[in-house]
Amino acid sequence: MKKIFFIFILSGIIIGCNDRRDILLEEALILAKENRKELLKVIRHYQNDSLKLEAAKFLIRNMPGHYSYADTTEVSQYYDAVDSLLKSMEDYDMETIQDSLVSLNKHFQQLDTRTVQDIEIISAHFLIQNIDSAFVQWKKWPWAQHLSFDQFCEYILPYKTEELQPFDNWRTYLRNFHPDHMNELAYCDQYKNSALRAGITLNSNLWYYMHPEVINFTDSIRTVYRLATRLHLPFGTCRDFSFIASSIFRSQGIPIGIDFTPQWAFRNLGHTWNVLLSNDGKNIPFGGVTSNPGQPHKLDERMPKVFRLTYAINPELHRLIKSGEYVPDLFRYPFIKDVTEEYMDCRDINLKVDKNLNGRHAYLAVFNNKEWVPVDVSRIEKGELIFHKVGMNTVYLPISYNKDGKANALCPPFLFTYSGKIEKIIANTTKRETFILKRKYPVLQHVQEIIMRADSGEFQASNDINFKNAKLLYRITDCSAIGHEIILPDTLQKFQYWRYYQPKEGTYCNIADIRFYERNTHKQIQGKVIGTDGHWEGNPDGTKEKVFDNDLLTFFDAPLSSGAWVGMDFGKPIGIERILFTGRGDGNTIDIGDTYELFYWNNGKWCSLGKQKAQNIRLVYKDVPTSGLYYLKNLTKGKDERIFTYKNGKQIWW
Repeated sequence: MKKIFFIFILSGIIIGCNDRRDILLEEALILAKENRKELLKVIRHYQNDSLKLEAAKFLIRNMPGHYSYADTTEVSQYYDAVDSLLKSMEDYDMETIQDSLVSLNKHFQQLDTRTVQDIEIISAHFLIQNIDSAFVQWKKWPWAQHLSFDQFCEYILPYKTEELQPFDNWRTYLRNFHPDHMNELAYCDQYKNSALRAGITLNSNLWYYMHPEVINFTDSIRTVYRLATRLHLPFGTCRDFSFIASSIFRSQGIPIGIDFTPQWAFRNLGHTWNVLLSNDGKNIPFGGVTSNPGQPHKLDERMPKVFRLTYAINPELHRLIKSGEYVPDLFRYPFIKDVTEEYMDCRDINLKVDKNLNGRHAYLAVFNNKEWVPVDVSRIEKGELIFHKVGMNTVYLPISYNKDGKANALCPPFLFTYSGKIEKIIANTTKRETFILKRKYPVLQHVQEIIMRADSGEFQASNDINFKNAKLLYRITDCSAIGHEIILPDTLQKFQYWRYYQPKEGTYCNIADIRFYERNTHKQIQGKVIGTDGHWEGNPDGTKEKVFDNDLLTFFDAPLSSGAWVGMDFGKPIGIERILFTGRGDGNTIDIGDTYELFYWNNGKWCSLGKQKAQNIRLVYKDVPTSGLYYLKNLTKGKDERIFTYKNGKQIWW
């Protein structure tokens, strides 16, 4: 008891010398339990160096909530197995390696993944070594000397860049990970102290050597947090590459952070990227490993909120977590801060809500293709709710949670306009109209680039297999990413051979689906597939037969850049009344044969307007309440669906 009392007295004296009110530091030391003595060693070690002492105190007081694996032996065995697998498959393609990692993960499915707070296990030696190394990088190396102490504490000092990262000598071994041309900057007076130029050089090296393959989903592969192993994975998410870049940059003394949007404003998923703190004090966004600082990064993609990962705890989130209320996952991690205003023109949202909720927290949510997910939090005071610095031109829904985690809408969804106005979206059930729906998801950039390959495509018919004196039926001028219908005149003669021909350079006759309907029976008719043989060398599955397999995600990818064609020989001249076709796309157009269900938002929930099996390239829904928010779901397949409003006969996506 005397020994414990002595330790408490000693720690109180050490802390009190600088700040008797440093309650957070004392709380951290208490949470350290048996490891308290290790942290006191660090404090005593720096008692004659006020700046390093303050850095040590910063790390310790904010350490609760940062965590590591409790059993590093088992986890290390998994990492070693990944190392062995990657070494044995150096010449294999990414898909094969990915499948092998999935199998390896199954082998380690009983891996002990219990966690423990860093403050209970971190050693004095490791912490002192990291603090000393970080100070050398700040004070003596060329690219962080412009940092204030507070900036240094976030951009250079932390002993790891990600939760679950092992306590190893990452600053040392990453320093030698492809630092090509970094030393050459010392010979240029313009660039020798430029964090930006050093960042561009280093990130270019990483891109060149790592050849990153960015993928969105790795749920079936266990995340590797040991950097020595992680660097050799041939693929990863934007988050993976952001943490890799952060660690490597900090090992070189280049100030770097990580920003993220939890959810895009107009489509599924969020995004994570890096920021470099340049010499002029600006945070410059870039994609770690994938794109350099200064290059445009997601400039046209709307974001409702942007947060920066921090080492220091966010006191507001800390209080929220301790409030006893249900807290969604995003805000259970208290090491983030709002930096939305660094990226966009943003404004506050003021709302009136139920006064019975006073003192509780509410959340601002956006739609993620399946459900409403929170992106901001605020406390309800006197029936008023204020969300600060919110992105505009986005549809939001304010929600609260009950103790079981069920979300409840606090008011109707609304559009937060560019002018900062709130336009509530409320379905008018007394006024109804007919909707004609052609897609279930907006057209994104990667789709727009390929649908243009249908431009100038021609539908022709002939009674000669070589299409001499072919009859031009239709030339494509509308490249909208929807299914199209060609209505042919009753006076059109009968032909045996019908085809799609693409004369335009660079199009490779890309077409996904063609359906011919006979005039006499009004039914789809099949014949023998004819056309250009072969496929583009990079797509062995892209043969002409794919145009008639009733699958919108397969398509003809011809071996010729222009002049290729695909069609049908019906064996004899026949009359065709209409042709349905869909260009190469994303499969989110209306797919004949699939079953769909339309919903509208009413009284705090999605209400069904009925199911339909698609008989055409469009769906027709009658008696739909007007002025509402809608959501079309494909019940047969797919997962991309998006909320929309409907105006002047068109779907407007949000």
